[in-house]
Amino acid sequence: MKDRLIIFLLLLCFSASLFSKELSIPLNNSLHGLAEYTEGDKDKPAVLILHGILQTRNFSTTQKIGDFLEESGYTTLRPTISLGVDSRKTSLACEAIHTHTMESDIEEIAQWVQWLKKKHQKIILLGHSAGASLLVAYLDKYKNTHITPEKIILVSLAYFGNRPSSNATSAEIDKARKAVAAGQLGPASFGFIYCNNYVSPPEAYLSYIEWSQQRVTEGLINISSPVSLLFGAGDKRIEQTWPAKLSEMGMDVHITDEANHFFHGSHEFDLLDFIENAVDS
Repeated sequence: MKDRLIIFLLLLCFSASLFSKELSIPLNNSLHGLAEYTEGDKDKPAVLILHGILQTRNFSTTQKIGDFLEESGYTTLRPTISLGVDSRKTSLACEAIHTHTMESDIEEIAQWVQWLKKKHQKIILLGHSAGASLLVAYLDKYKNTHITPEKIILVSLAYFGNRPSSNATSAEIDKARKAVAAGQLGPASFGFIYCNNYVSPPEAYLSYIEWSQQRVTEGLINISSPVSLLFGAGDKRIEQTWPAKLSEMGMDVHITDEANHFFHGSHEFDLLDFIENAVDS
């Protein structure tokens, strides 16, 4: 497996990108969403790959996953969630005004899934970090009315709210709730994930905070498709005992020793090995 991955990395610039194209579709919020679409083997499922919060489809972890799947013959769709920015191509700074919500992100995912389903009968949903939690939220909302994926693959699944290494402390969350109660609905500065100065209307901010560890866990339980999860034992962005708790609940959880949230360095091979097994199982 490692020899194959090394060859893949060396030949990357000559492979999947030659067959990729950028898509633009109108979104329900009057904006346009961008994605990279690569057609592969029609006998294999198509894989929608979702990036983490404030990032784009070109974020290193999701790009490596996508390139690997394309080299392996899979059709991939890599959308960039707009976050309220028309045809967004770059990551957003914490200090930008963030009017987007968890709900608006979910609706964009729904549109991309519908677009992909028109071309492919079998679909796999794959997300990294907050992209994984967005997929859980999407499936939670549309569990009885939308498309059933072949399987769900979640890498470094994160949750919002008061968690390790997050600036969304209890004090910051209370500040947002008090602002809503007082009718102070304009943008303000809050602590959020890695941001010290996340500028957002309090209601939009709280739409993410509501997806706590408990709510994400509840969403996982209700997913009808097979779910595979991968965590790094060195991931400082979640409670360290959470993956074990999910495993005890009967979920298919894989843990890589010492790997961090992004599976950097040599752990990239562990990540891609997991992806290969998960899509082929």
